[in-house]
Amino acid sequence: MDNITGALKIKELKKKLLLSLLVISCICLATLIPVPAVSNAKLIEIVRSWGDTGILLNVTSVGGLFNGSVVMLGLYPFLAASMLMQILTLTIPKLRNLAQKGEEGTKVISKYTRIATIAMCVIMGALTAYGIRDAFITTINFWLAAVIAGLVISAGAAAFAYACEILNTKGTGNGISLILFAGCARYVPGVFLKLFDKSAGQFGLAGAIIFTILGVILSVALIIAMVFITLGERKIKILFRKITSGMKQFGVPNQVIPVHITQAGIMPVVYTMTFITFPAVIVAMLNPMSDSATVHWFIDVSRNLTYCFCFIIFTVFFVYIFSIMQFNPADVANEIRNYGGYIPGVKAGKLTTEYLFKLYTNMIILGAVYLTLICCVPMALSLIPGIQKIWFAGISLIILAGSISEVLTIMANDVKTHEENEKQRNKRIKSAGRNFR
Repeated sequence: MDNITGALKIKELKKKLLLSLLVISCICLATLIPVPAVSNAKLIEIVRSWGDTGILLNVTSVGGLFNGSVVMLGLYPFLAASMLMQILTLTIPKLRNLAQKGEEGTKVISKYTRIATIAMCVIMGALTAYGIRDAFITTINFWLAAVIAGLVISAGAAAFAYACEILNTKGTGNGISLILFAGCARYVPGVFLKLFDKSAGQFGLAGAIIFTILGVILSVALIIAMVFITLGERKIKILFRKITSGMKQFGVPNQVIPVHITQAGIMPVVYTMTFITFPAVIVAMLNPMSDSATVHWFIDVSRNLTYCFCFIIFTVFFVYIFSIMQFNPADVANEIRNYGGYIPGVKAGKLTTEYLFKLYTNMIILGAVYLTLICCVPMALSLIPGIQKIWFAGISLIILAGSISEVLTIMANDVKTHEENEKQRNKRIKSAGRNFR
């Protein structure tokens, strides 16, 4: 709370928060705009037949899919394009070299990601238009309706990607996290309403109120606990040798490197969810309202044990990839040695590299176990007959807790940076005043 109140007192940070709220509000309003040349009632009937895949796309579109809106694809094409570029960057030497060139290389890869996003929006927009062909209004030409629907749906997905870019560059927090947070948060009231209705049918009004309040308290407590775990870190103290010249000391100030339990944040879970459900999304679009057992094997992910195994494997994979991209023990050890630093109790050079590698590997394993447990326990429970619609519960909790943690961390860093800048500014003013006198 201190970070939030501190940020609201700073003009620049307040603008960022208000801009983020404005962008998310515009996204929510866009979910109410229907697709032209299409019967909205029939469209909603079709997309609701997509099963668990439809629930996923509805979350990534902040409820736009089940409203039959122009942004029904939501963030999914952008996630698919970003995931594709991450994999290509790791496998293609030219792109890998670009990623290692710093800011210039990052700009080039971002440009390629935007191009891939537009291509993915067009492809998925065309597939969606094909899948909802039975909802086209019969009073206009079929092909004209297909072109209008496909272009509008593609443009809606591109608008979502643009909103994500705005949140990344000018807002507070990661754009993907904030949009997915809005998508998950939109489901929360409905979940508690269903809990109230079921409890009222079995235990009466008083029992329903008690169970609903307990559900709210447990949910909030669980999210708070997950936020604390996400913010948990192991601090590595780095000491630097000082050079004394006369009455002054020169050298790099001592530093602390924080290593978080979930160093990669929520992105491994988001990319894993996108990767393993991509075939299901394509199958759902190409075979709407199908009774085929093969189609249901793909789209009903909550009843498919294969998805659970794949989720564990790819979550661990993406946790390792994202963690190594953010913190390379060998590079950190070389930087410490080059600046004359050392870790207390550890010799510089090879031993420092081994120490950092072992520590970071343990943190990666801990983070991977934490993410897979939270996500996969509801997946395993959903396989039990009679338990339904909890497959995404763990993923939703990770997104909610991870998004809150990211925003709090960014706000804390921004407040700290602002305070340091103000101190430096006051020092310069005092120094100028003394020189003037």
